[in-house]
Amino acid sequence: MSTRKSDTKRKALATPPASVFDKAVTAAGLTAAPGKTAVDNRYRGQIDGKLANTRFTGSVDMDLAFKQVEARSNRWDFGLGVLPAGKKEFAVWVEPHSASSLGEVKTVLAKLDWLQAKLNQPAFVQLKALTDACREQGHQPFRWMATAHVGIRPGSREANMLAARGMSPPTARVVI
Repeated sequence: MSTRKSDTKRKALATPPASVFDKAVTAAGLTAAPGKTAVDNRYRGQIDGKLANTRFTGSVDMDLAFKQVEARSNRWDFGLGVLPAGKKEFAVWVEPHSASSLGEVKTVLAKLDWLQAKLNQPAFVQLKALTDACREQGHQPFRWMATAHVGIRPGSREANMLAARGMSPPTARVVI
């Protein structure tokens, strides 16, 4: 009787299959990060799933990806892949930005214009489809996370400007 184990080879750790979001990010020529890790650490804890079993499948730092080639552009910050239990995966776009003054609305809307222009490019077609899937499931795909006091009130001219573009006023937490 031998004392050696019959299987001496170590099994390689299996990497989980890439999510739909990860594949879409890669198709756009960008680098996906697991879960919410592309989101700056100081904001990561402010983004949650509404249900405990909502899974964040990946993330991308759009600001960092385009910082050198579009240094003067108003760039959107983060994209996240979201997979609610029993539903299709979708993309949500989060912009942490000051909301203390009313003038910030124009800046965030300029960032939204930039992101929507990206999503309309052929390389981003899969990310656009995931963004559309977000709307189809009753969520707002573009979210403004306030980094400080919120000076924009519901029903104000600024709130109406955001609503006209499909966005709610900024909030301190983003719950998806």
